Amino acid sequence: MRRLKMKLPKSAGRHLVHNRKINCNGYVRADGDFDIEAELMDSKTYDFPSNTHGIIQKDSPYHHMRVRITVDVELKVIDAAAITLVGPYQICPQGAQNIKNLIGLKISAGWKRRVQTAIGGPSGCTHITELTGPIATTAYQTIGGEISRRRRADMENGDSRARNEDSSLKNSCIAFSQS
Repeated sequence: MRRLKMKLPKSAGRHLVHNRKINCNGYVRADGDFDIEAELMDSKTYDFPSNTHGIIQKDSPYHHMRVRITVDVELKVIDAAAITLVGPYQICPQGAQNIKNLIGLKISAGWKRRVQTAIGGPSGCTHITELTGPIATTAYQTIGGEISRRRRADMENGDSRARNEDSSLKNSCIAFSQS
């Protein structure tokens, strides 16, 4: 695969003040289902005061959340867990408690709206809710990649029924445009 050596246009003079790191990983479980894990960390490049935590040191996370959902091959959520390791307010860890409301939902069109209804708003955590977007795309990449890997292995083992067709990507982006 050829990597293009392009850069964003040069910006005006600036200095970094905020870091957000989101990391997602997809796993194939021994039982055939899939674990999708996501982690979010926010930090500032300067010390700042907190009413509940005193002085937050520069580069120290003031948001740190982890989420795991377990989905089947059809992208239906069969389990969910979340934890707030660091939050700016004492109540923040309680925002992870409603994560089980995702169980039974399917990652598909309308996912973000259904997630917002299930775990967002005044009883949830904005940051955990936000992580469900990257979790969804990581689930698609994990499961789609695993299905393709299995098809290739079946074809290499002489299974003529294995085909490498996936119409679910039709018109999903410019690379799969049918127009």
